Amino acid sequence: MKILQKTGMDRDRLGQDRRFDNASAGHEASSTGRREPMSRTDASRTILGAQEIHTHWENDYLNSDLDPFYDRACARLVEKLGAPSGAKILDAGCGYAYHAMRYARLGLHVVGVDFSETAVRSARTNVKHAGLDDRITVQQADILSLPFPDGSFPYVVSWGVLMHIPEVEKALKELVRVLAPGGRIALMENNASSLHVRLWEPFLRGVKRALGRKLPERARTGRGVEEWSHEGDSGGLMVRKTDIRWIERTMRALGADLIDHSTGQLTELYTALPSRALKRLVYRANWIYFLRELNPRLALGNILVFEKRK
Repeated sequence: MKILQKTGMDRDRLGQDRRFDNASAGHEASSTGRREPMSRTDASRTILGAQEIHTHWENDYLNSDLDPFYDRACARLVEKLGAPSGAKILDAGCGYAYHAMRYARLGLHVVGVDFSETAVRSARTNVKHAGLDDRITVQQADILSLPFPDGSFPYVVSWGVLMHIPEVEKALKELVRVLAPGGRIALMENNASSLHVRLWEPFLRGVKRALGRKLPERARTGRGVEEWSHEGDSGGLMVRKTDIRWIERTMRALGADLIDHSTGQLTELYTALPSRALKRLVYRANWIYFLRELNPRLALGNILVFEKRK
């Protein structure tokens, strides 16, 4: 599908995007025993399928101090989706099912999918212990090829998942495909134009460079600011701060129009702070910014709700 008319600048960016996507990110063994370059997508799958990354996310981004924010954010998201009690929703990239359980407690019936077998096993355990087996189904699935017929879900949500997908256009196309006509999809992605990306990240990279530490590969593409952290022979992980206008244009071309744009967290500065007390100061600032629904264009976390045309 043609999304944008390619100007000379667009073609230059597209070339940069392809070089960034297709360059080797790790190595895998060939039939001759020689180490061959691993594709960006395969390298991401290696990391996303492992236990370590999910434990890291649980500690940094899903700890108990953040529960009040996520409880309120998920409730607001369901309200903006307009999903009534009893409605079915796809949670694409559900991880350990923490958000899926929040949606279920708000009255929704959730189908959670994740690429990682590790995440799926833990999600099923968490759902069972919470007594939500009757409201949540979890299965392994690839967001690039979802095992559902067209138009299967009236509501879809994907929280902080697309930022790790090199083939993000393909993932968006799949999410829109399984969304019913007139249905709504909510995406939470990090914003490349945020104060966090424009001010904090350059400072942090400067400090790391001065200390002689290895910096992740970084490129500005048409999709946003993309970083690739290498993890030895196991591949690496993409982390993208998305160009919000790019995702709006892409979704519009796929037949889904933006109907709501709101703020998530102002910053993730807390992940770099050494003490819980300092982290809690940042949590508090994020909480205030979120509750007051201040400008999402300045915030790192952006929540976008799209409606699929009938």
